[in-house]
Amino acid sequence: MESQFAALLRRHRIAAGLTQDELSAGSGVSVQAISTLERGTRRYPQPGTVEALADALHLDPDQRAALASAASRRGKTGTDKQRPKPTVAASPRQLPFASGDFTGRVREMDLLTKHLLNAKGVSVTAITGMGGIGKTTLAVHAAHQIADHFPDGQLYLDLRGFGIGPPLEPLDALTYLLEDLGETPPADVATASARFRTALADRRLVLLLDNASDQEQIRQLLPGSGGCAVIVTSRRSMAGLGGRHFQLGEPPLDESIEMLRRISERPDAPEDDCAEVVRQCGGLPLAIRMAGARLASRPTWPVAHLAERLADGRRRLDELQLDDSGVRATLVLSIEQLAGSDDPVDVQAVTMFALLGLSDSVDLTSALAAALSNSPEPEAVVVLERLVDVHLLATPGPGQYRLHDLVRVAARELSEQMLTEPDKEAANTRWIKRVSAVVWRGSEYAGHGVTREKWIDKEWLAGADDLPTAEDILAWLDRERPNLVGTVQQAAQLHPMLAIQLAIGLNAYYALRRAWLEWLQVNEAVLRLVSAGQDRVAEGLVLHDLGAAHAELGQYEQAVTPLLRAVEAAEASGDGNLQALCLSSLSHVLERTGRITDGIPYAERARAIGLRLGIPPRAAWACLALGMLYLKTGATEAAERHFTEAMDLLVEPGQEKYRGMIAQNVGVAYREAGRYDIAGKALQEGLELYRLAGVAIPQAEVLNELGRLRMAEGRFDEAIAFQSEGLAIAGQHGDWLCEADIRKSLGEVHRAQGRLPEARREWRIALSIHEQHDAHGAAHLRDLLAST
Repeated sequence: MESQFAALLRRHRIAAGLTQDELSAGSGVSVQAISTLERGTRRYPQPGTVEALADALHLDPDQRAALASAASRRGKTGTDKQRPKPTVAASPRQLPFASGDFTGRVREMDLLTKHLLNAKGVSVTAITGMGGIGKTTLAVHAAHQIADHFPDGQLYLDLRGFGIGPPLEPLDALTYLLEDLGETPPADVATASARFRTALADRRLVLLLDNASDQEQIRQLLPGSGGCAVIVTSRRSMAGLGGRHFQLGEPPLDESIEMLRRISERPDAPEDDCAEVVRQCGGLPLAIRMAGARLASRPTWPVAHLAERLADGRRRLDELQLDDSGVRATLVLSIEQLAGSDDPVDVQAVTMFALLGLSDSVDLTSALAAALSNSPEPEAVVVLERLVDVHLLATPGPGQYRLHDLVRVAARELSEQMLTEPDKEAANTRWIKRVSAVVWRGSEYAGHGVTREKWIDKEWLAGADDLPTAEDILAWLDRERPNLVGTVQQAAQLHPMLAIQLAIGLNAYYALRRAWLEWLQVNEAVLRLVSAGQDRVAEGLVLHDLGAAHAELGQYEQAVTPLLRAVEAAEASGDGNLQALCLSSLSHVLERTGRITDGIPYAERARAIGLRLGIPPRAAWACLALGMLYLKTGATEAAERHFTEAMDLLVEPGQEKYRGMIAQNVGVAYREAGRYDIAGKALQEGLELYRLAGVAIPQAEVLNELGRLRMAEGRFDEAIAFQSEGLAIAGQHGDWLCEADIRKSLGEVHRAQGRLPEARREWRIALSIHEQHDAHGAAHLRDLLAST
C-alpha cells in the first residue's frame, strides 16, 4: 500500500496546481527528492523537508499537522497494533489549497454549491469526467465555497483510483478518515464503516473523496445519517451511487481563453491566437493549464508560436507535458488502471483503445470497433461502453462514440506501442473490406450498371451476409456515412486497390442520398491512384463520377475536363458501354454550359455506340441528350424525333420505369423551353408509366414537376394540389430528400401568390431536413430565407 504521506503530498501539489518543478522552486527541495517522496521510495522525510514543502504549498495548520503526522508513521498499516494513539481532530480542516487562478465554471459552481447547501440530510454528489477535465479543481473550490455552512470541518482523501500504485482499499481509507476524526480504527471493514457512520451522525462536515476508482470503493465511506455533504470525483461513471451527478465537459471558449491568459500572465494576448491554442488543447483544462505554464516560462514566445507547435499532432502531447503532471501522464493513468484490472472487459478495453487510434474517423461506431477488433458487434459495444465509463470515449448519441482530440493522440501513441505493423494492417484491412462489402451489396440492390457489373469481383460482397435486405444495407450506410469519405482517404494511403474499389462502389449510395460533395471527395481521393493507366475501366469510372459529381453540384465548367479524360480512358479500355456513358454525360454538361454545338457530336457518338452494342438504355439516354441539345438550338423537329426514338428504344416489358424517366426529362426540357402544352403531356405520361411500374418516389418527383409547370402557367391551386399529392407519397415512403424538394417548390408557389409566411414555413422545414441529413442544397434555402 502506498504511504499516506506520498498520497497527501501529491494531492496537495496537484490541488495547488503546481508541477514538481514549480514545487521544487518554491520549497528548495530538489525535484528528485519530491519525485522520490511521491513515489514512496523515500520513506522518512526530515521534519525540515516536510516544513519546507508545507510552506510552498500554503497549507493551513491542520493540513501541516496531517502532513507531519503522515511522515512520522510512514509504513504503518491500519492493522498495526503498535500505532500511536491518533491525535484528536474534532474539527478537521483538510481541504487542499484552492488555486488562485481558478477561472470559469460559473454555471457548474452555481449548480453544485446550491445543491450541496440545499440538500436535506446527507447529500452525495459525484463529479465525473475524463482525466484533466478539472474535476478535483472544481470539487475543491466548491468545498471551500460551502465550508462555512458545515461547522464541523472538512475531510479530504485521495482514493488513488487512477495513479501510481493500487487504489486505496476501503479499510485503509476508513483508517485514515477515522484517525482524522480522533477515532480508533478497527481491523475489519464492516466495523470500521459502522464506526465511521457513527462518528459522522452528529456532525455537519464536508467529505471530499477524490479520485475514486469505482462505486464499490466509495460505498463503505458514505455517512448513513446526519447533515454531511459528500463530494466524490472519479473518471468512472458513478451512476449507481445515488445522489446528484455532474458529468464535466469542456468549459466554454471564453472561459478557456480567460484561463489561458491568467495562467500565462498575458491578459491582453490576442483572442484569435488564444482560441487556436484552446482548440489545439481540445478545450481540456489541464491541457490549457500546461499551455499557459509553457507560455509563462517562455515570455518571448508569441501565443501564435505555441499554437503552431501544437498543430503538429505528433508532438502535441510533448508540448503539453511538464514533468509527471502533463496531459499524457494523466491519460496514461486511465489506461494503466484498465490494464491492471482483474476484469477481462477492462483489459480488452485497452486493446480496443489502441485499435481506435488507427482510425481517422471523427465519429466511431460499434461496426467500426467490431471490424478493427475482429469481434462480434455486441461484444464490441460492451468494451466501448467500458471506455465511456472511464471517459476515454464520449458518446454523443446511442451507438455513436467519439474520441477527444487529445485522447485520439494518446490512442495513436498506444497503437504504436502495442500493435505490430501486421496487426495494424490486418485491423485496417478488415474495416475497409467490411465497408466495401456493404457498399457493393447496396450497389447490387440499386443495379450496378453494365460496366460496373462486369468490373466487380463477386467475392467483394461476401462480407455483408449479415445484412440480408436493402433496408438493412441502407440503414448501415446511413449510420456510417460520416466515416465513408475518411475511410476512402485513409484506404488511399494504406490499400490503394481497396480504395479504388470502395470509391467506385459508392456511386449508387451517394446518388440515392444526393450526397454530391461526398461523392466528389471520394473520387478526388483516388484520382491519382487510377491515373497510372493500369486499369482504364477503373480510371474511366472514377473520372466519369468525378465529372458527374461536379455537374450535380452545378459546377458544369469544372465537370468538362474530367469527363473529356473519362472519354479518353473509356476508349482505351475497349468498354463501349462506358464510352457511351461518358459521351452522354459530357454532352449534357456542354449543353448546360451553353456549348450546344460542341455537345451534339458527343451525343451522336454515344447513340451510335449504344445501337451498335445493342444496349437500348444507353442509346435511349443518348437520344434524350440529343433531343435536349436540338431543342436548345430551336430545331424542334429534330428534338421531337430524338425524344420519340428514346421512348421507342425502351419497349421491352419491365422497362416502364425507364420510359417514365425519359418522359419526365422530356417534360422538364419542354417546360424550360416554354412549351407548356407539350411539357404537360410528357409529364402526365411519365406519371402514368411510373404508376404502371409500381415505383412510388418517382411518382412524387414527377408530381412536383407538374406542380412547377402549373406554377409557371400561373395555375397556383393546381400546382399546390399536385405537390401536396407528391408530398404525401414522399412522407408515406420516408424519402426525406424528395420531401425537402417538394417543400422548396411549394414555398416558391406560395411566394408567387404573395403568401410569404407560408413560403418561409415550407423553406424552413426543407432547410431543417437538409441540415439534419447534411444534404446538398441547404445554402440555396438559406439564401431564399434571407431574401424574403
